[in-house]
Amino acid sequence: MGNVGFSELLLLALITLLVAGPQKLPEVARTVGRWSRQARHAWASLKSEFESEMDRDHNRRILEAEKRGELDDADRQDTDEQPGTED
Repeated sequence: MGNVGFSELLLLALITLLVAGPQKLPEVARTVGRWSRQARHAWASLKSEFESEMDRDHNRRILEAEKRGELDDADRQDTDEQPGTED
């Protein structure tokens, strides 16, 4: 999410305290936390879906190339490697 340091967080908290007031600060903090959590969840979901689609598309292209006999030795070796067996 970016490089937010302690001083930036402190400044943001001070501005929020001045705008919202001490009585509403806990409610505002909960709301911001909820929005942040929802945004992180949506981003993780989108990223996971995108990676899944890219893997599916990559595998489909490899299979099509194999059927046409266009796969060279380097590509075959790359597709034969098992996940988690790297040195």
